Amino acid sequence: MADQQNVDDDEVDYAGYSGLKEFMSETTLHGVHYIFRGAKLLRFVWLLGVLGALSGFLFFFIAAVNNYMERPSNTKVDTVSRSQLPLPAVTICNSNIAQLSALSNSTQYPHHELNFAFVCHLFNDIKSSYCPLSRNELIQIVRTDSRSARDVLQDIGQAKSSLILDPLVAAINSAAPSLVPYQNSSSFTSIVTSTGVCHTFNYDGSQPNASRAGIDTGVKFVVNVDQTEYAGVTLLSAGVEVYLHPPGETIVRGRNAIYVGPGQRANIALEPQRREVLNTPFRNPGCAEKNTNRNKSVPYSRAQCNLECREDLIAESCGCLSVSVPDGVTITTKNGSVVSRHCNALQYLQCSSFIVAYVLLTSTCTDACLQPCRPYENQYKYGHSMTTDVFPNVVVAETLIPVLLETGRYNNSRVNAPNNLAYLRENFAQINVFYNELAFESIIEQPLITLTTLFGSVGGNFGLFLGASMLTILEVGQYLAQAGMALFEKFCGKKTQRDARRVHSVDQVKSFDLSNTNGV
Repeated sequence: MADQQNVDDDEVDYAGYSGLKEFMSETTLHGVHYIFRGAKLLRFVWLLGVLGALSGFLFFFIAAVNNYMERPSNTKVDTVSRSQLPLPAVTICNSNIAQLSALSNSTQYPHHELNFAFVCHLFNDIKSSYCPLSRNELIQIVRTDSRSARDVLQDIGQAKSSLILDPLVAAINSAAPSLVPYQNSSSFTSIVTSTGVCHTFNYDGSQPNASRAGIDTGVKFVVNVDQTEYAGVTLLSAGVEVYLHPPGETIVRGRNAIYVGPGQRANIALEPQRREVLNTPFRNPGCAEKNTNRNKSVPYSRAQCNLECREDLIAESCGCLSVSVPDGVTITTKNGSVVSRHCNALQYLQCSSFIVAYVLLTSTCTDACLQPCRPYENQYKYGHSMTTDVFPNVVVAETLIPVLLETGRYNNSRVNAPNNLAYLRENFAQINVFYNELAFESIIEQPLITLTTLFGSVGGNFGLFLGASMLTILEVGQYLAQAGMALFEKFCGKKTQRDARRVHSVDQVKSFDLSNTNGV
């Protein structure tokens, strides 16, 4: 019986119709064996049915592959609780970037005339009641200023010892002790932005983590808006700008600012987020996998990338360093030049400030800076909710006025006893930054269609339309291999037989005995 089976296998022409019929009659593909059985009409109907099923499978197969190649993603949002959360860096900037005393005739500010011309030119307040100078007159004055623009902004800006009055903070901590004391000026680091001086709490992330939630467990500040120093040319309102950001990250003034006016207690509840995004090809243009900062000591962020992009453009275009570049830092331009000197006042007004404005109004740096794929450890984005009430109350005001008088910065003409409460509410504000709960929102982008999903979809449609499986693919592979071998033997075998017959004929000629022809 086995010999009969071997004979039958040898007689099957896998490269021809009999081989195809044999495969179709034995394969696990559903319905195909009916194409070779029964009446012609029934066979034709089954042929149409199989072709339709095959078409349906191919349609969904192509659709599944196209969907996978589009690299769609979904977002998983979850709330994650922690026993501790890091405190953000809190940057506070007075809305008034130029102190009046720095622009007035004062022995404390020997460059007051240069400061005044700088501020007039900076705000284009030319030939006005406040600044009766022409543009050319301003340029001539500013041209004589040998200081860097960074030094000028530091000179005219509010010092951190003025923003945070340490004697006042000590008096408040003594009069109203709480779980967390109010911060003094030593907790702040002064920074220079393109539009003035700001002061940052927890600049390097060295402050301890928050281990409790609630308004009394965060960080607290009492800030001095000091409207008596408002020059009157910068803006129409008074107050401070508050920025919440990861430690080490530099702010862009005006973006994501929280504005707090004098006479307010601002209660800012933190709503941190951590976001993980997918890299190319799931996003366009993708995300940053590693720290590409020029300053590697600062964690990568889109804001820091934008800042360094602006600094590089200023170094390239103006030949000097931006005011935001720390002292002692150099920048190497694309042509290999090393820039080590900060822009002077004239370069700042006529070149650097225009580059900053150009970058902010265009997408020059925004397009070049990608969002980090995964945030660094303890790096969050800080949303917030805020409520306000009045600061200070009547009792606290009576306690604080004598402290102000003792500092020597204020006299009875500025702090008048009948107007103690009014003065404090016109010049001071309280800021509380805290966690409502020790939790953050985790936002993770995930591939919507993975290879596993793709194979599952293709396999499901394969079984639905054709009733097939992986074993069916093996059967098809075996049939194709047998058909290929049969074709090879059919065409190459004929050539071998012709060559054999040719060799046999030559051998016959060579062995022919001519002596047998003598009698012919």
